[in-house]
Amino acid sequence: MMIKFNENQKTIEIKDRLKFQHYMFRIMLIITVINSFIFLITFNKIQLKWMGFIWIILGITSAGIFTYHLRKKTASEKLNISEINSLTEKQLFGRKRFSLKLTNGKWRDLVEMKNEADIKEMKALFEKIGIKSS
Repeated sequence: MMIKFNENQKTIEIKDRLKFQHYMFRIMLIITVINSFIFLITFNKIQLKWMGFIWIILGITSAGIFTYHLRKKTASEKLNISEINSLTEKQLFGRKRFSLKLTNGKWRDLVEMKNEADIKEMKALFEKIGIKSS
């Protein structure tokens, strides 16, 4: 991952291809919701057994995840320093995950932390800029 700090504009530029991943994820969720909706429109009462309930649950879950993803996640590649509240670190399945909490309530995931050297470099950069770690 490449994180660069632009001192003139007071921005951070993150190049990690997350925007494409978010775009594809949202397309897949939309396709799942549309497929579930089409099933519900064209179903017979006989079909509303296990497969019908699975499609209903799948459609509702996909719609909920899509809404959460739109409201709480961002893939912006350029962030102003004033937009960032803090850097957060979480453990998930024994792996460290980092996110930036933004002032508008959204989160920007930092997904490509490959090794400890990258993590130390990133933490040092954010500490230098004045973004607190939580």
